[in-house]
Order: sequence, then C-alpha cells, then structure tokens
Amino acid sequence: MVIVLVIGLIVFAFVAWFPKPPPKPDATWVHILETGAWRVGIDPSFPPFESDDAKGNLSGFDIALADEIARAWSEANATPIHVEYVYSGFDGLYDALKARQFDAIVSALPYDPKKTEDVYFSHAYFDGGPHLIVRADDATTKTYYDLQGKAIGVELGSTGDAFARRWQRRLKFDLRTYNTPADALRALRAAQVDAVFTDLVAFNDFSRAEGGVKQVGDALVNEFLVIAVRKDTPTLLAQINAVIAAMKSDGRMERLYAEWLVSSGTELTR
Repeated sequence: MVIVLVIGLIVFAFVAWFPKPPPKPDATWVHILETGAWRVGIDPSFPPFESDDAKGNLSGFDIALADEIARAWSEANATPIHVEYVYSGFDGLYDALKARQFDAIVSALPYDPKKTEDVYFSHAYFDGGPHLIVRADDATTKTYYDLQGKAIGVELGSTGDAFARRWQRRLKFDLRTYNTPADALRALRAAQVDAVFTDLVAFNDFSRAEGGVKQVGDALVNEFLVIAVRKDTPTLLAQINAVIAAMKSDGRMERLYAEWLVSSGTELTR
C-alpha cells in the first residue's frame, strides 16, 4: 500500500512539473498561416456592413473588420495574411461554411443560440438591437415604461416592432408602423408619435442628416453581431476573439463604428 502511494506521488509530481504540451493548432488555422489566405463568407447586399459596387469592389463595416483582423494576424505571426471573400446568399451562409467553402462567416450575422450545436460564435462586435429614441427636448422619458399609453413609431417587421408588440398590451402602446426607420423618426420629430424603437445605425444616420432626436438608455433587445466558424476550428476562433478583444480595448473598434455606422447614410433593410 505504501509503495502504491509513493508511486502515485511520484506520478503526480511528474505531471505537475511536466504539464501536457498545449494542443496543436487546428488544421484550418495552420492552412491560413501556410497560404496567407483567410476565406470569409459574406452576403454583400447589406450596407453599411457589406456591399459590392457592381464592379467587384467591396466596402462596409464587416469588410473593414475582417481586413483589420487579417492585418493584426499578419503582424503577430510575421506572415502576410489577406482576406479572400466568398459570396453567398445570407440564408445559405451556414450551409456553405459547413461545406468548407470558406473558413468563417463575417456578414452582420446575429447570434443565434439554436446554431451553437453546429458552429462556434465569436465575441460580439456590435449590438444591432433597437434603442429608445425620443425628441431632443424630451426630458421626462427615461425608459419604455414611461411611455405607457403613448404613441410608438416602429419600422414594420423590425425587431423594434416585435418588442413594441410584446409590451403593447401591458403598457397600452398606440403602435404606429412605418415603411422605414427614417419615416418613423420624421414622425417623431413632427410630434406625431412620442418615441421610436429603432437601431443605432438608423438613428445615427437620421440624427446627423436631420437632427431633432436623441437616444435614451441601452438597447431594448440585444441583437449581437458575431463571427461564426466551424466547430473543428477552435484555434481560429481563439485568434478571432483575441483581435476583437484588442480592438475593443485600444479604440480600433470605436473608430470603425465612427467610420461606417455613424455616418453611413444607409438604412438597414435585410
């Protein structure tokens, strides 16, 4: 018994002093480093996140984000890495990722808990959920609870519309629907409604172009945008998350917001 105990202690000490080597990087990350190409799937029909000018030139927030991730990898690994964009319809992005047509989806992709069995999601890089917007001179509305019995403007079929309908019965909202966020915000500025539930991109565009409105509080509903990778690519996921975290910390993410999402001049229509 004593001998067994001594052997056990020796084995424990050996393991403690000589820990297991770190896991090998996944094959996709190795391939990216070897070829210098990171294949990214996008649906280029969703400005200001991604769009094609019909001449093959891509632009948008997600394009800038993916390019910045590749640039950071290039610096960290002393290996030039560039992004190869692969077009896909939005509804087919997950299937194309599974079929290995590309390595990741970077396409204003909302976090979907139902997909977590099939893919890994990165840290969120933007919250596209609706916010409470009121007139600039409104000093009393602090939360949506303050809007009981009042007129609420929303874009028909939007997340803001769904949120308003969820609370309509309890808070007795007088719900008014519009074709676009800008139409709802113009109605707000004209005092035809008391508040609007819409996303920050639409709010920022309208505020810069026409003014007279302001944002109150945090998102009413979180609609986090994320990057998706296959579940056999944990190293790639870790590398993406490391750059996103660094960009949030050092101000690069805020600069991308300012460049693409504050003054885009474009309403979300997906």
